[in-house]
Amino acid sequence: MSGVKVTIELPEELLERAKAQGLTLDSVQVAAMIEAELARIQAARFLLDAARQLEGSLTPEEIEAELAAAKAERIAQKEQRSQRT
Repeated sequence: MSGVKVTIELPEELLERAKAQGLTLDSVQVAAMIEAELARIQAARFLLDAARQLEGSLTPEEIEAELAAAKAERIAQKEQRSQRT
């Protein structure tokens, strides 16, 4: 893996807090933090997109009706199978 050398300036108090929590600020740790932040951003975007798609799609009453219908269908199928045997 080729790399890019980056120099950053951090507040001393932040660095001390990080060290107190056992964080090492080496290239491996910083890369892992960046990867974690990128994953968090991607997950947040996914959730926001899902929320937009679901927005206004079903009312709580419609959800309850769909669940009840699915449950009734499963019960009916189970009863049909038990009658066949």
